[in-house]
Amino acid sequence: MIDCEILMLMPLCEHPITGGEIYNRKLHDYLGSRYTKVKNITWQIKPHHTKLQFFLNSMEQNLSLLKLLGQLEGRTIIIEDISSSSDLFLFNLIIKYAKWLLDKKIRVIPIVHHVYAPLLEGGLKRSLKLQEERIFLNSADGIIVNSEFTKNSIESLIHHSIDMVVAYPGLNVSSIARITEIVKDKENLHLLFVGYITPRKGVDTLIDSFRVLVKDYGIHNLILDLVGDTTRDPSFFREILRRCESTGIMDKVRIHGRVASDELEMLYAMADIFVFPSIWEGFGMVLIEAMYNRLPIVTTNAGAIPYLVKDGKNGILVPVRDTEKLANSIKRLIESPELRRSFAESNFQLAIKFNWNESFSKIESFLNKSFD
Repeated sequence: MIDCEILMLMPLCEHPITGGEIYNRKLHDYLGSRYTKVKNITWQIKPHHTKLQFFLNSMEQNLSLLKLLGQLEGRTIIIEDISSSSDLFLFNLIIKYAKWLLDKKIRVIPIVHHVYAPLLEGGLKRSLKLQEERIFLNSADGIIVNSEFTKNSIESLIHHSIDMVVAYPGLNVSSIARITEIVKDKENLHLLFVGYITPRKGVDTLIDSFRVLVKDYGIHNLILDLVGDTTRDPSFFREILRRCESTGIMDKVRIHGRVASDELEMLYAMADIFVFPSIWEGFGMVLIEAMYNRLPIVTTNAGAIPYLVKDGKNGILVPVRDTEKLANSIKRLIESPELRRSFAESNFQLAIKFNWNESFSKIESFLNKSFD
C-alpha cells in the first residue's frame, strides 16, 4: 500500500439497491479499511427543463470542482463513476494538464459499469454524450471496469494506451441461514424485479407482459414486486402507474421503491421467479443476487447479460422489448416447477464463485501501482 489519499467523487447511497450503487458503496467501505485517508464528495444535480440549462449546469459543476485542485496535497487518487461524466469531463480534462503544471501528484481513475451514449435516442444527443464520455475516459490515468464485456465496449473510445483492471462484482453470503427460514406465499407466485424504474430497465415491457399473463392467459395467482428508485424518471413512473391502473392489474403489482437491505433480502426470499427485462447492462449485478437466492431467471440477451445467464441452462433469454416472448417465457417457468428448481440450483452454484474481496484486492493493487 502506498501513502496517498483516496478521493471518491460520486454519489454514495446509504441503502444501495442497484448493481452500480452496491459496487461503489462496497468499494468505498473496502478502501476505507485499507487506506488511512478515504474521502467522498458528492453534489446535488440541479433541476433542468431545457438542454441549454442542462449544459450550463454541467459546465458550472465541472468548474466548481476545480477548487479541489488547490486543496489536494501529497499523492491523491481520484475515483469517479462514468454515470457522473456530465459533471466531470471538463474537470478531468483540466486536471490532466494542470497537475503537471502545478506539480500535483494526482491520478484520476474512473469506474465504468457501462457507457451511456448508446442508450440515448436522437443522433445529436447521442453524439454529444459520446464525445463527453470520450473526453472523460481519455483524461484518465487508469480505468476500473466491472466485466470483460464493459472493457471491450469502451476500447473503441480510448485514443491512447490506458491501463485497465477488470474487477467483477462480488457477493455476500452471510444471510443464507435466515433466507432459508422464510416461508413462501402458498397462494401466489411472486415475480420480482430489482432496479431503477426507468425505460432502460424495461419496466414498461414487464408491465405489459404481466398484463398478458394475468388478463390474456388467465394466470391470476401472480404478484409482481417492483423494487427500485421511482424518482429517476418521474414521468416514466407515472406512465407505469397509468398502465397498471388502466389494464386492471394494479391490485397485483406491489411497488416498493427503495428498500433497506433486510427488506430486500426478504423480497428475494419470497420470490419464485426473477424477471429482468433490461435493455442494456454492463454486468447486471442484481442477476447475481437473484442467483444466490436460488431464483430462476427470465431476462434479455442485452449487453453483458448472456455472459451470466445461459439460455436454457440457468435461465431464459428473450429479445429486448418483446412483450409476448417475455410473457411466454415466464409462463413456461410458472408451469414447470422442475425447470425452476434446476435453474435455481445452477444459479446458486454460479453465484457463490463471485467474491468482493478478491475483486477489490485487484483494484487495490491497481491503485497502488498508479504512481509507478
